Amino acid sequence: MSIRSRTTKLIARRHDLNYFKRMSPLRAWQWWLALAALVCATAWFSVTTLAHGNLAFSSGPMSSSHAVFGQRCELCHVPVIRATRWTPSFGRRARVPDSACLSCHTAAPHHPAEAASTPACSACHTEHTGALHLAATADSNCTRCHAQLRSRTGALSVAANIPNFASGHPEFRELRTASTAERSAAFALRFNHDAHMRPGIRTLHGIITLECQSCHLPTIGADGRQAMGFAPVSFDKSCRSCHSLDFDIHIQTEAPHTTPAEVRDFVTQTITGFAQSHPDVVAAEIRHWPSQPLLPGQIQMPPPHSAAEWIANRVDRAEVILWRGKCGPCHRDLNQSAPSGVTPIALTTTRPAASSLPRIEPSQQPARWFADAVFSHPAHQAVECAECHAKALTSFSGSDVLMPTIATCRRCHDGSSSPQGPPVKTGHAESGCFLCHLYHGSQPGRLAATHKLADLVSR
Repeated sequence: MSIRSRTTKLIARRHDLNYFKRMSPLRAWQWWLALAALVCATAWFSVTTLAHGNLAFSSGPMSSSHAVFGQRCELCHVPVIRATRWTPSFGRRARVPDSACLSCHTAAPHHPAEAASTPACSACHTEHTGALHLAATADSNCTRCHAQLRSRTGALSVAANIPNFASGHPEFRELRTASTAERSAAFALRFNHDAHMRPGIRTLHGIITLECQSCHLPTIGADGRQAMGFAPVSFDKSCRSCHSLDFDIHIQTEAPHTTPAEVRDFVTQTITGFAQSHPDVVAAEIRHWPSQPLLPGQIQMPPPHSAAEWIANRVDRAEVILWRGKCGPCHRDLNQSAPSGVTPIALTTTRPAASSLPRIEPSQQPARWFADAVFSHPAHQAVECAECHAKALTSFSGSDVLMPTIATCRRCHDGSSSPQGPPVKTGHAESGCFLCHLYHGSQPGRLAATHKLADLVSR
């Protein structure tokens, strides 16, 4: 019996070499599923684009300030391929150029003579995070320079190493550098907080107890809302209700709290006007010159013989009352070396010369103690004043600086939270640099009116 010969060619004929050209059920399902996925993706892309516009490609929600033009990506993002005469634009670059920001916003540069480099606007103000306040920048944007600050001029007026507020920030500069002489010159006023904060103060209007808000009044903005700071203490608003400037029993109007020359003119005109309108009273006092006691240590004035002498005597008496009894307890006369206050003029029958007017040392109360920082009193109005200004309750001198120290602020702002980060921990307040410091200077930035409404609103 012969053996059948089996060659490779014969064996190969047993297999169908065109099997891959015929569609199997499994392969057919794969093709149909792939096609269905492509159709669904195209439909989703089209519907989403038509319904939501560019929001379909946004990396996150817009800030409240920029939400009005949230669908106009081209206002900020530069195209990857710019449009030409025959081709449209393609794609949008993620990085927003500074020119896009400066087309609306104008802001001063950050220490241009000192800064080695200026970061891009978008490096600090991160959009598409849903932030309500784009100025709430991360501390790392500040500490990358201020943690090891260098100056191109070689002289630094601020601390060189500030890694954070909670542990690396030095004491506030005004509290570190202000000398006793500087503090005294800044106020030039004798004032005792301790005496004014005691309960049961006797006044002409009865017994009262003052609070901080009795004298320190908030600043009201043009919109009628409370501004960030407090208005300087004014005599007319805060002091006159207890410390009256009456100067004569015949005159009901009080003297103004102005310069001594203006006070003298007011007193002279007022008493002269009274004498002209009440000649019978003047004549009666000339006939029966009252032996009224003057202030301790003063001589009795000689009786007048005419209306002019009566006016001069009453004016002299009024000036003694004002200079010594009203001004002296709080103000210092620069013409006198005596520390006890304004020294009264000598009482004579002649009118004192103009040179005898006291030269009151002006009170130069600073409108803001921390000139390089921002602080909002309305944001802290739930806290009692004494929690931060504790020294005010026991202060006996007007030269005391009663501003809170950095340790007071750290009781709440302890570094346990960060801007644009996780939610603020319970019991802790934000400690970001942006809360107190302005990067673009003390002047607020302005908006440049360069766009039409149709350029900004959603299409």
